[in-house]
Amino acid sequence: MDLNGKVYYALLSGSYQSLALEELRSILDVESSYYSLDLVLDGIALFRSDIRDVKIIVDRAGFIKEVGLALAISDSYLNGDWARDVSSSLGDLEVKIDVTRFKGFGGFSELDIIKTLCPRLKCRLKSSNILRVLASEGLVIAGLMIDRAKFKSLESRRPRRRPFFAPGSLDPQISRLFVNLSRLKRGGVFLDPFCGTGGFALEACSMGASRVICGDIDWAMSLGALQNLRYYECDGRVLTLISDATRIPLSEYSVDAIATDPPYGRSSSTKKRLYAELTLEFLSEAKRVAKKNSYIVYAGPYNEQPWVLARDASLNITGRFHMFVHGNLVREIVVAKV
Repeated sequence: MDLNGKVYYALLSGSYQSLALEELRSILDVESSYYSLDLVLDGIALFRSDIRDVKIIVDRAGFIKEVGLALAISDSYLNGDWARDVSSSLGDLEVKIDVTRFKGFGGFSELDIIKTLCPRLKCRLKSSNILRVLASEGLVIAGLMIDRAKFKSLESRRPRRRPFFAPGSLDPQISRLFVNLSRLKRGGVFLDPFCGTGGFALEACSMGASRVICGDIDWAMSLGALQNLRYYECDGRVLTLISDATRIPLSEYSVDAIATDPPYGRSSSTKKRLYAELTLEFLSEAKRVAKKNSYIVYAGPYNEQPWVLARDASLNITGRFHMFVHGNLVREIVVAKV
């Protein structure tokens, strides 16, 4: 593969790699006017983009661990052209070499790589510049790391660390994924009409939404969500509603992005409405309040076929993804366009 021009690599989360790849596409949709995915390997994606600052990707993402500048690729790590390409790209930059093999890809040791590259490079064990050597599916990629994901803020927003907690709350990493899949832009208006304890609203707030609308039919949940949003200093941009998701009190075409997780678990209340009935009514109402060409992201039990509801609501389905939760539940995430 020719790496002429600026090519970036992204390291994808080992869990739910297809979702991580879709999250990468979603962020590039929002943050760039042009991109192309050049190569997808186990754990790695190579892409080109006119993104202003590639660090934005790991700042936004829940399932992308690292981004960097791809320098060279080869099907043989001892290939002389590959080593020369790495050397010419780095020039006099001092680097520390870090080798990662995905799913046991072998055939060489870290010492082999060091012996191959260091005679040509300025290798320093204490350098802050990390030269990544990534091996996956028979290919070896050299790349200069630009930024890694920092998960401390996500840790601070875990459900049990919030002032108000309820069973069934999603992890902030997954909540962030949902919001990214909705293609929320900075300065956009975000809606979660089944907001529960406010997890999606918290992530939308942290991504720079100008207005976050967080609604729930359960008054205790709505007030609890407000408590959480105040604790994380998001309440100034959040409108918290006690409202029915099938009768959203908003005007037409007023929302830029919608991401939500309708109730379906044992700990959730559906006010005696079946998942399919409730979600289809919600989708019809979401179409009314969403702007044209915006995205609606929602989930449901795989055996309920949530994607069929988007089809029945005349939405354009752009993605379906499955997430194993436990032995009795596989969650299907549906990405649909208005």
